[in-house]
Amino acid sequence: MKRKKQTTSEGHIEIVNGDLESHPQCPHGPTILFSRNVKGTKRNFFACAASRDRKHCNFFLWAENRSTFKKDVWQQEINKELGGINHEKLFSMQDMIKVPPAMRLFCHKCTELVDERENDQHKNHNSIRKLTDYQLKHPTEILPALENTKKEAQYLFSKSSVETMMDMFERLGYRHIICVGTPRIHEHLQNHCSNLTSILLDMDKRFHSFFGPQQYCWYNMFNHHFFFEEARDVFRNFLQNNNGKNIMLVTDPPFGGRTELIANTLNTINEEYKKLNDVRTDLPMFWIYPYFMEPQIRNSMPEFRMLDYKVEYENHAMFHNGLKGRKQGSPVRIFTNVDLRSIKLPDDDYKYCDVCDKWVAIENKHCAACNDCTSKSGVTYVHCSLCSRCVKPTWQHCEKCGRCTQKDHICEQLVFHKECYNCKEPGHKKADCPKNSEVGAKKRLNQPNLKPKKKKRKH
Repeated sequence: MKRKKQTTSEGHIEIVNGDLESHPQCPHGPTILFSRNVKGTKRNFFACAASRDRKHCNFFLWAENRSTFKKDVWQQEINKELGGINHEKLFSMQDMIKVPPAMRLFCHKCTELVDERENDQHKNHNSIRKLTDYQLKHPTEILPALENTKKEAQYLFSKSSVETMMDMFERLGYRHIICVGTPRIHEHLQNHCSNLTSILLDMDKRFHSFFGPQQYCWYNMFNHHFFFEEARDVFRNFLQNNNGKNIMLVTDPPFGGRTELIANTLNTINEEYKKLNDVRTDLPMFWIYPYFMEPQIRNSMPEFRMLDYKVEYENHAMFHNGLKGRKQGSPVRIFTNVDLRSIKLPDDDYKYCDVCDKWVAIENKHCAACNDCTSKSGVTYVHCSLCSRCVKPTWQHCEKCGRCTQKDHICEQLVFHKECYNCKEPGHKKADCPKNSEVGAKKRLNQPNLKPKKKKRKH
């Protein structure tokens, strides 16, 4: 999809958005056009969308040297990445179930399921043997987690978080679920929800052995790239389930990834969903990410709101409520374009706010001045009259900076480098936009009337 070229920044490296299909390709799909200052001069370059760490993908090309791009050489690298992968052949689950458990093996080196009676070439490889039926159907519990935080990090949801999210989705009436980088949810759906359908889009090619071609697509979420064209067709067909009704998307991207790229992918999927189903309503989406990334997400996806639910992971030292977890609980939340008033949270750790008409965490107190339940980090916020907003209780107001911040901070002027979503000018956020009233009035003319606020409900 061609888009108007624009530049957004993050740190010292900026992303220049354009038509990805026209970009050079590396083994992970179309590359991204970045920009950075080199000795006072801004230079553009192409690099891998999946990983900026050149140890994982060494593609690098200055934009002015594009004419020297060795397409044939990189096509060989692409063929090498795709070589030997035949989803139909790798997916041997149905045959493997018939094999005695003592003879079942998953080879980590070759990333495939093996019947040891027929093939002994893996005997000296790193592998897991004697797989039970349960393990075959729950690959996330036997596959070592990938740990590159900028590419394909796998922090797996806890059982309680999976069950809470599934209860949430079913209450909302969803029956067809797109799982982008959420294998644990897909796994749960495949094994425990016969009345629901799901498809997994994930960068981890090991899933070829455990999920069939209709349930899994090898996919790069940072550039909306399907490694095989037939997988793209499978996804398009899934988008049209029940003419687009009762379908939703849930994604759990690597926390080190660029939010602009993820947002661009979600927008692309949303546009494709609307076009294929000939509808005007947006695809319901749930983006799982740390609470402190809210400004970046809202700047790219202003219609998204943060749900005050703490998502827990079983294989991350801090992202859970156990004895060794973070004192304030997991910092990971759910951002969604679904009306927060329609989402119920568990009674044990959450409560319903009559004024806000939504569920929030127990420690989240309603602020009359802000007219909102303002806590985000897992502690009860306090209101600062000078800032006209609520802040963390450990912060204090700094007269020099003109804002509340940490006590031991270094006073400086904070500069926002990205462009404002409201007016498209750089240097400020939407919340501080001088054209808020002007642009907002235009948007309200095209916005449908919101349903009247419901009266207090019984829970």
